[in-house]
Amino acid sequence: MKKLSSKGQALVIFVIFVPVIIMVGTLIIDVGFARYNSNNLNDITKLVIRYGLKNIDSDPYNKMVDLLYQNDSDIDNYSIEIDVENKTIKMSVDKATKGFFGSIVGKEIYKEKSSYIGYIKDEKYIIEKDDLK
Repeated sequence: MKKLSSKGQALVIFVIFVPVIIMVGTLIIDVGFARYNSNNLNDITKLVIRYGLKNIDSDPYNKMVDLLYQNDSDIDNYSIEIDVENKTIKMSVDKATKGFFGSIVGKEIYKEKSSYIGYIKDEKYIIEKDDLK
């Protein structure tokens, strides 16, 4: 009786697991890209609020919108509420980004939202995350 060779087993396992490894890698890259975009959106929102607080006495709304779109032209929706009397600015920004892996599994758009409130207290600019979305 001849003994069977086991040389082809590794090839079969390799062929089965290569697509799984590629999909996991793509998912990691997609989630990382979405997280990067979310952090970038938070930074832009804080930058715009800081600018608004520095210029709150000169009606900064239009310049804040210009600054927002200069830093990211793909903003879908934004809301800016300026209270000059209390020296507060509340801002929320929404953006949707497409992902590669999401198009394979049916969730092709990642939606990021950034919401912050800024105010002046004791001559300091304070910017905090607004959890009351």
